[in-house]
Amino acid sequence: MFDFFFDLIASTLAFFYDVYPSYGFAVICLTMAVMIVVTPLTLKSTRSMLQMQRLQPELKAIQNQYKDDRQKMNEELMAFYQENNINPLGGCLPLLVQLPVFLVLFRVVQGITRRVTDFGLQAGWTAGRGIDASEATSLGNADLPFDPENLPVDSAMYRDLTEGTTEMNFLSIDLSQTPLEVAGESIINALPYFALIVVVLISSLYQQKQIRGRNTGAQVNPQQEMIMRILPWMLPVFSLTMPAALVVYFVVSNLYRIAQQGYITQSLYKGEDSLGAQARRSREEGEKLDSGAKTKGSGGRTTEKKGQPTPKRNATQGKKGSKQPSRSSGSGAGRTGRAPTRHTTGGGRVTEPGTQSNKRKR
Repeated sequence: MFDFFFDLIASTLAFFYDVYPSYGFAVICLTMAVMIVVTPLTLKSTRSMLQMQRLQPELKAIQNQYKDDRQKMNEELMAFYQENNINPLGGCLPLLVQLPVFLVLFRVVQGITRRVTDFGLQAGWTAGRGIDASEATSLGNADLPFDPENLPVDSAMYRDLTEGTTEMNFLSIDLSQTPLEVAGESIINALPYFALIVVVLISSLYQQKQIRGRNTGAQVNPQQEMIMRILPWMLPVFSLTMPAALVVYFVVSNLYRIAQQGYITQSLYKGEDSLGAQARRSREEGEKLDSGAKTKGSGGRTTEKKGQPTPKRNATQGKKGSKQPSRSSGSGAGRTGRAPTRHTTGGGRVTEPGTQSNKRKR
């Protein structure tokens, strides 16, 4: 399966080079072609996600109603999906289909910059260029001939890369070299490479701003929030060690996605009747219900009216101003404030100071 994708995308890359013999032009056209092909899947994924958000309150109601019977809950959910023409995996499947396509595209673009690494091939290449073996020096990576992957061997692009050339020039940039490799030789020559990386960073940050701008008020998982903050900075860092052909691929794909996100915002999020607006209202209603349920179910002792005694205390105290019933004599000090007189029939301490027994003790 992957071999088919590799051959298809590599053949498409070679076709664009036949149309106009420029390595950069071929990479740009291939990236645009792949992005255009997968755009319907991206739009379908976004619509499915918004549709699920719009119907989230009904889904939660079904889940709460049948939370003790999982089988019944699954049956009701499937009936609900069929009734509303929803595919619960509709938001995931298009993304899963796109991922292999982009991985293959990445590998094909990377593959055209592959160079010969075998020592015997390097020696043969040196002899073929008419260099005396005694005068030959160790070849650097930029001096090695190309050995492109996946390209049809009968294509013009394959022939041009393997017939002695060591550079893949496009607008004064060698697409086969990394920005760090060029910077190690000359900072001045590396400036166009760093300019591409700056474009990658700015376009990545702008994409993030587009997505966050239309999801204002939505609760975001802290881990997801952290990933969204880090990702725009990771791609430029990776670009420092990747061939410039891949940096061009990142620039073109980011610029295309910016235009794509703008179209999605206008078509699915603008207007009170748009699918995005309906999903936002459903999300807000769900958040209000959740917050109300949490408030209602909060802990603590409550009474009917603030300041009113509980029924138990009311039964013992009675109405305000009424006398409290006395405890039985001999029960000891209580809440009445008076300690009752203790009477004894035998020896022992007597509490009344005026008794005969007390006088005898004095």
